[in-house]
This record gives sequence, C-alpha cells and structure tokens, in this order.
Amino acid sequence: MSIKEEMAIVMSNDEEKSVILKILSLYIITTMIFLGIFFGAYYNRSYGLILHERSNELREVYEDLIRTLDKNHSINQHTLSELLNVNPNLHVMILDKNKVPVYNNLNMVLPEKYLNKKNGIYVFDGYVFIDSKPPKHRKIHKKNLSRSDLFSQYQVIIRGSNITSDIWWLRVKMIGFLLLSLLSVGVIAYFLLKFSLKPYKNKISFLNRFIKDTTHEINTPISVILMSIERIEKEEISESNLKKINRIHIAAKTLASIYRNIAFYSVAQQKDKSICVDVKELLEQRLEFFDPLFVQKNLNIRTSFAPSFINATIDEMGCVIDNLLSNAIKYNKKNGEIQINLEPNKLSIKDTGCGIYEENMKNIFERYIRYNHSQGGFGIGLALVKELCDRYGVAIKCESKVGEGSLFVLEWKKIPSSKIL
Repeated sequence: MSIKEEMAIVMSNDEEKSVILKILSLYIITTMIFLGIFFGAYYNRSYGLILHERSNELREVYEDLIRTLDKNHSINQHTLSELLNVNPNLHVMILDKNKVPVYNNLNMVLPEKYLNKKNGIYVFDGYVFIDSKPPKHRKIHKKNLSRSDLFSQYQVIIRGSNITSDIWWLRVKMIGFLLLSLLSVGVIAYFLLKFSLKPYKNKISFLNRFIKDTTHEINTPISVILMSIERIEKEEISESNLKKINRIHIAAKTLASIYRNIAFYSVAQQKDKSICVDVKELLEQRLEFFDPLFVQKNLNIRTSFAPSFINATIDEMGCVIDNLLSNAIKYNKKNGEIQINLEPNKLSIKDTGCGIYEENMKNIFERYIRYNHSQGGFGIGLALVKELCDRYGVAIKCESKVGEGSLFVLEWKKIPSSKIL
C-alpha cells in the first residue's frame, strides 16, 4: 500500500469524523446562541423603527384631527365630514368618557382590552394604532381650554397602515442572514478543524506505517521460531531442556496471537470475498494451536461440537475465535476449565476465570479498555472481535460474574444446507 492510500484511509477514519462532527456541532451551537442574541436584538430594534416611523405618521394625522375638532368646538356631522375631506383615508374611533363610540369607521372590532389601554402605540391584527387623549391645555383660536372642556372628555383611536408585510419581510431577512452567517461560520470552522487536525493525521499516518513495517518484521522471526520448534526431535532432548523449549513454544504462540491482532488493526485489510467457513474445522485447528497454553495452566477443555457454517473469511473468523480463546486462557485460573459448545448457528465459550464487574460490562468491547492490568495486553482483542462480528452480522453477548468466570455467546444466521459446499 502506498503512503497516499494509507493517508486516505487515515483521513476517512470514523473516529476523526466523529471528533470533527462533535467539535463542529459545539462550535455551531454556541455561535448560533450568540448570533441568535445579536439578531434578536437587531430584530427588536428594526421592529421598533418600523413602529416609530408609522406612529410618527399617525401623530401628524392626530394633530390634524385635533385642530379640526378644536376649530369646530364640537363633534357633529359637519365636523366629521370635514375630517374625512381633510384625510379621506382616515380610520378613527372617537369614544366618550363612558367608552361609547361617538364616531367609528375603523371597519374592525377592537377587543375590550385595547379600548381600556392607556395612551400609547400598539399593533393589533397587523395594524398600527395610536390611542391618545388631548393634553391638559391646548390653544383654540387663541383661547385656552382646561381638562373640563369638551375635547378632554374624548378618547381618540386612529388606525394606521398594515405592517404585516413589513414584519414578515423583516423576519425573512433576519432568518436569511442568520442561516447565511451560520453556514459561513460552519464552513470556516470545518476547514480550520481540518487544517488543525492535519499534523495529527500525519502523525497517525506515520505511526500506522511504522506499526505496519514493524509487525511485518516481527512476523518472520515468530514464524521461524514456531517452525523450528515443531521440527525439533523432542525424543533426543533432556526433560529439563524440553520444558524450556515448551516455554519458548508458548511464548512464540502468544506473540503470534498478539501479532495477528496488531496486524488486523494497523494494516488496512483487503476485504476478501466471504466464503462458507466450516466453523467446527476451524475451531479444532485453533484449539490445536492453543494446546501448549492449555497445558501450561493445566486447563480442562470440555467441548461439544455440532456441524456449523458461516459466511465469512477464514482469517477473520479465526481471529475472532483466537481472541475469545486467548481471553479464556489468560483470565482463567490454574486447573480451571473452559467449556466450548458449537451449535449449527451458535458458538459459546465459557471460562472459570476472574470474571468482569457489572459496571464494566458496557465498555468491554471498546478499544484500549482493560480492567485487569496484571494480565497485560493492549485492550484491542474484544474490540476487534466486536468489529469483525458486526461485519458479518454476528450477534455477540457476554455474561460474567466476578469470581466465577465469563461466558461469550456468538449467534449468526443459519446457512441453508443447499448453500453448504
């Protein structure tokens, strides 16, 4: 594999995408809060400006109305006709002190709460209203009138133009600007994150290449050691030396198992085409491989095998079995027991080891998680098992009790007999 291809694998890593997504989400959410506050304040200000502009127009109309009323000294048909002549588009309601309309051409019904409002400006049904009473003193033909005069007894409500379209357009602009700002911030933040993570990705790429090269170099001496031990004529070796060779054999087998796990994680595996794997045959082969480790701890292996097949690759299914058997050996006690049951679409491996605490059960399939540091390891075995099981649709579950041991159960879809070669 070329460096460029390996870099592509690193850059498309799900964990990297997850980190970028989390940081980007947090950044966008916090930015959205600040932008929401900013645009909210800007919206209120713009809304107030629209209301202020329309209310100024109404104040001018109100002044014209008052001047007309002041000039006629009364509210009658002549006065009202003159009001409409001055401003044909005038929509006004004049109420007496008992809140009874003296004149009303608003062409709409105002709720009671608006009729009882104090002087001011408000919006109802999309229209701007000005509701005010004459001041305490007003000059009428150079004559002062007090509050007891005629016009101080009336409440005048004037309806202005409809501002619904202005408010909607304002909202559309605010939402548009908000979304555009968020999009811009998101794009900038994304590229900043990618740029910031680039040195780390280069480091990861370098480590991946280093581990790949290292594991490749380790594989050759391990294979040589295992082959050499298997070819030794043990009959000619003394009993003391034979024990030493057996220990070397066990250590080499352990290294081979560790190498296999690291190789699966560090080297981009080419996805071979799944075939119909004979799980029983594969399981027997792996048990033979681990036999020196069983003997070292004097473990009693109880098996019950039925013919079983699965659509997978031999190497990856072997890796699953190796890791489960390795854990059953590693965390078992001396003179303990391992029960292995194989059914047509189910495999269970039970040990009599130390067990797993209940609060730790939810994390046992996470990478680099270890709960028993005295036994060594990298914490990648069960994570690799879960990854491979998910790849082939195998359901895996674990039951464990501290001091009694653990049970791992794998279940998959049964292959029809017609598809078994």
